[in-house]
Amino acid sequence: MKEVDINQVAKNLSTLLPTLDRKLIRPFEQQARHLVSPLAIHVMSILSEKHSFTMTELAEEIKIAKPQLTPIIDKLIASNWVCREQDCKDRRIVKIKITSSGSELLDNLQKDIISSIKTKIEGLDKEDLFLLDKALNQLYTVINKIF
Repeated sequence: MKEVDINQVAKNLSTLLPTLDRKLIRPFEQQARHLVSPLAIHVMSILSEKHSFTMTELAEEIKIAKPQLTPIIDKLIASNWVCREQDCKDRRIVKIKITSSGSELLDNLQKDIISSIKTKIEGLDKEDLFLLDKALNQLYTVINKIF
């Protein structure tokens, strides 16, 4: 097997992330910005993966301070995209959950993203599409091993 320079791999990965951010993530964030902030989308995505979080758990998961998270949650509650619920076992604990309208918003944003990506990759020939699909699957597998 060919020896791999770990420094080169780290450099390639470090340049891939900003490129993906600039060319893929930010354009979609700009499209959705009129509805909800990118951080709010991130919060709702995390809440959709796991049914509920306390504010502390959510802040740790997102890696921001609780005081920064509170206004985001308040805005999401005002829009009826998330809700606060008391824990049934311990009423002192308040859990944050995504609502059905929040899930619907995420689904619609996901559909818009997929549609936009399809438009961008339609021009690729079958071989390039195959290579892209294979590379993405391999990248996904390896990234999950790292993190």
